[in-house]
Amino acid sequence: MIAARWVDVGLTAPHVFHRTYAALAESCGTDGAPAVLWGRAESHVCIGQSQDPETELAPEIPVPVVRRPLGGGAVWIDPSQHLFALIVPLRLAPGRPEEWFEWGLQPVLGTFRDFALAVERRQRDLWLEGRKIAGSGAATIGRCAVLGSSFLMAFPAEHFAACIACPSAGFRAWLEQALREAVTDWASHGEPPPEQRLAAVFRARCEEALGWSLRDSGLTPAEIATRERAPDGDDDWFARGRLTPDGIRLNAATFLTERRENGRWARVLTRGRKVARVALSAPVSGTALQAIANSRPTSDAITAVLAGEIGIPEAGRYADLILGTARFS
Repeated sequence: MIAARWVDVGLTAPHVFHRTYAALAESCGTDGAPAVLWGRAESHVCIGQSQDPETELAPEIPVPVVRRPLGGGAVWIDPSQHLFALIVPLRLAPGRPEEWFEWGLQPVLGTFRDFALAVERRQRDLWLEGRKIAGSGAATIGRCAVLGSSFLMAFPAEHFAACIACPSAGFRAWLEQALREAVTDWASHGEPPPEQRLAAVFRARCEEALGWSLRDSGLTPAEIATRERAPDGDDDWFARGRLTPDGIRLNAATFLTERRENGRWARVLTRGRKVARVALSAPVSGTALQAIANSRPTSDAITAVLAGEIGIPEAGRYADLILGTARFS
């Protein structure tokens, strides 16, 4: 068994949890011990390390915005969630970063199953009954691999949708509905356990799956000093533009996008390799739109559906717009 630390920081201000796992990683030497950071945070929107808040988020939102030093997209965080991060010296982590998720999410899967929830991993997400119940992000910080995720007890889809930059009122309405269809939470499947019991089960699963012996630990003075030195402002190196062009990724299989070109617009919801729902600025019938949603997403198929209502040239232009807007997993 590998000696490791269990660090419970309780309820923190929005930025503190993210700065703490970064400080643990930055302070960890080559021969340092791995750690599990456990806690909760006051309500905020947390964006990924390369996201641009000016393009991803609405101009005014009612909660703070925090950029985490991990990958992935924007997420809603509030005190009902139980957050965790694995901080693992690189010598103890799988050699390739793409392997960290399968390895590091095993304790989470085991925890859900101990509570009779049949959660499965899909890429970097965890799914329950066809919907995402957890996402995850990872990065190399200092000499450590860091992987973060949470146990989502309740998901306020309407609050999160209100924080996302939307090109139209129709997009925002679709977003809230699509979030409810793409994301689930623990409370939707049963009574969430008390935090103490959840933490105990997760801790045991970490020890079993990762081969660690966890001991309670506080932050060292060096780690606290490193956390306090973290800058308050954003750096300018993050990408300009949206992580998902023209929209948002709702889970590993679902995207909502909207694009305007030359006086036309198309709004597209996709699941997997299929168009699930589409709206256009063209005066076409609901029957035609439903047919597009049920067709193979090819230019010829879409053009054939629309040609009888708006003519072949315009149908082709909308087919190009739909396929240029849509994102497929």
